Amino acid sequence: MGIADAVKPVKEVALTELADAFLDNLHVVSWGTPGAEDADTIAVTLQIQNPLDADVVCVERLRLTCTTGGTLSLVPDGNGEVLQGSGTDDMIIETDEVTGSFDLLVSDAAAETITVVAGVTQGSGICVCSMTVDCVFE
Repeated sequence: MGIADAVKPVKEVALTELADAFLDNLHVVSWGTPGAEDADTIAVTLQIQNPLDADVVCVERLRLTCTTGGTLSLVPDGNGEVLQGSGTDDMIIETDEVTGSFDLLVSDAAAETITVVAGVTQGSGICVCSMTVDCVFE
């Protein structure tokens, strides 16, 4: 048997064939739909998922930053924890250990769009942070 025949089964493994325990260690940041503006604030939920879009229950440490002019904080009594930077445009957070989510509150007094991005930081796992969320203030 040649090398091409030996590796063929490996090359053809679909993502859905991988074990859930393996997939749940590959984290993807996803964002819910931003809520309605209320007193210059908009709430939106960050959720950790696996590559198949299933929610993952885990604590993930991330850095959230936003467009200049906006500030970030945890929704009062929301899921997750702020480790540093609450009330600024640059915050280090942990997702909730029971839900794998973080309830973000974006604030801005101007009529503009505030874009929020997530990124890995010290203590982050394997995490894809390519999705952003726009909060539109009117």
